[in-house]
Amino acid sequence: MRRFAGLMVVLVLSLAASAGAWAAEEIRNFRADITVNADASLDVTETITVNAEGYDIRRGIFRDIPVRALDDWGLWSTNGLEILEVLHDGEDTAFRTETQGRFLRIYIGDPDVLIARGEHTYTIRYVTTRQLRYFGDYDELYWNVTGNFWSFPILNAEAVVHLPEGAQPLQVEAYTGAYGAETRNYAASKSASNVRVSLTRPLGPEEGLTIAVGFTPGVVAPDGAGAVASLTANAGIALIILVWLGVPIYLVNLWNRIGRDPPAPPIIPLFHPPENLSPAALSFAHFNGFRTGRKGVDMPFVAALLSLGVKRFLVIDEDERKRVTIRPGPMATAADRPALPGGEAALFKGLLGGRQEMALTKANGTSLQSAVAALRRAISSEYEDRYYKSNLGRVVLVAVVAVAALIGGIVLQDPPEEGILYLIPVLMTSLFGGGLGFAGFSLWREPGLGSRILGPGLMLLGAAVFLIGVLVVLPDGLPVYRLAGAVLLVGIATLIAMVWLIGAPTETGAKVLADIKGFKLYLETAETNRLNLRDAPELSEELFERFLPYAVGLGVEKPWSDAWAAQLKRIAPEEARAYQPRWYHGSSWSPGDIGRAASTSVAAVSAAMASSMPQPKSSSGSSGGGFSGGGGGGGGGGGW
Repeated sequence: MRRFAGLMVVLVLSLAASAGAWAAEEIRNFRADITVNADASLDVTETITVNAEGYDIRRGIFRDIPVRALDDWGLWSTNGLEILEVLHDGEDTAFRTETQGRFLRIYIGDPDVLIARGEHTYTIRYVTTRQLRYFGDYDELYWNVTGNFWSFPILNAEAVVHLPEGAQPLQVEAYTGAYGAETRNYAASKSASNVRVSLTRPLGPEEGLTIAVGFTPGVVAPDGAGAVASLTANAGIALIILVWLGVPIYLVNLWNRIGRDPPAPPIIPLFHPPENLSPAALSFAHFNGFRTGRKGVDMPFVAALLSLGVKRFLVIDEDERKRVTIRPGPMATAADRPALPGGEAALFKGLLGGRQEMALTKANGTSLQSAVAALRRAISSEYEDRYYKSNLGRVVLVAVVAVAALIGGIVLQDPPEEGILYLIPVLMTSLFGGGLGFAGFSLWREPGLGSRILGPGLMLLGAAVFLIGVLVVLPDGLPVYRLAGAVLLVGIATLIAMVWLIGAPTETGAKVLADIKGFKLYLETAETNRLNLRDAPELSEELFERFLPYAVGLGVEKPWSDAWAAQLKRIAPEEARAYQPRWYHGSSWSPGDIGRAASTSVAAVSAAMASSMPQPKSSSGSSGGGFSGGGGGGGGGGGW
């Protein structure tokens, strides 16, 4: 019997110890007394009884109270909050607060003191404003009593609402469970001016109790500061919508004022270059920039180079291995040599200034690059904005302001996650899709079959990516953020479109550009329309060579050369088989097919130029050419 009694004592003690070990940290009771005041403020006293076991609850508890809430539109409503009293087991206690997103967190307890295991009761009393809602037939207190983000279960909870004098409860509803749930595990009772709601089953972690009490309208005066507070709280999203809504309005108006092309005269064949433009300058004006043609031909450079050859300032030598060398021509040292246009003078100085020759090889790549840059600077300084104004500066300024408004608006608004999921995907898909479409359109305008196939493909891909952004704003969700996403889409589409549309010829440029098109029309149809071009000059060797650099600059050297070949066969068949210009020596210019020979020689010069240009260096990391952060991979991590 003694042995049995001893075993029983050990068992009882073990069970007692196990019971202590199994004790859970939990909220055993949560009571909220809510007094609705006549000035629309709420006086709230929360009494929270917890069981502490030293796991999560060691120094005390913290309570997160929302100071901002989202309405059905996705707008923030801000609530005033003043803490009046904080107690621990009925006694004043230390506490501190900090803002965490849309919550004010109240830490209750002393950071240097551990509390005893067992039950503890915490009391928080505070006043909050701008919490009531107003309808036609009733005013309403819609109140989340416990909150839905406790990490502990709540065994029991109740709320007692005290209405102001003259107000009676008209309707009562409550909801229990996780965020968004519509479960109704509650019991409610009401008297003349009070409502009591209590749970009928415990709540798990991250479950809560929310009540809605409708009461007599007109007793509580609405808070007049609510509209101002709401505007201040949503200044960020208002900034985004207003600025991005203004982007297409402003840009369309800007295009109407400065982006419309002035009336242009009809295009008729012209038999000379307009305004005495040099070949490189004419190419720059026609394409509104320095254009690269088929097989990488730098059209203004080759046009200027051939023009210097035609004027006998230089000779182009091409050997059997397709290596190209530039040498001075007869006019380079002539005492009575004519003045060159600015771009050609800069190119000649860069190529042969102080040299007897320049081979288009990698050894001379830097000098060649400098010569081409000098040509471009000279032409740009003389003709930039003379015939065509891109007006891109205005578009860039609008884009900078719009992006600044977007970033500033997001910082000001501090959108909820759902709001960010509208803005960022729309921004990324519209930018990426628009960029692909822009690249595709630019490529489609370039000559060559590959460009004509790849360009539309990129445009279709860009449109598909852009459509993803459209689909993002279509589903149901926060209306204000869907609206913001929609104006972002329209604004970005307008910005991208204006890159093409905002540029326009000047009044002088409209006539000159029409004349250039007329001259180009003559160059490419000189043979097919030979009998129909009234007053066209007689084709001669001098005329053909003088206009050949212009044809290269406009990309029509082949039809112009074919026209001269046909003319030469008609007037001097024997000479046609032996013709070769005096300023070009090389195998690419084979007599007998002048059109093909001209195109081949242009391609040979361009290829030599491209191969001689300096290429970006690529260094091996293991041989000392790497750097921290280079190579593949990336990312990182750490600890604290």
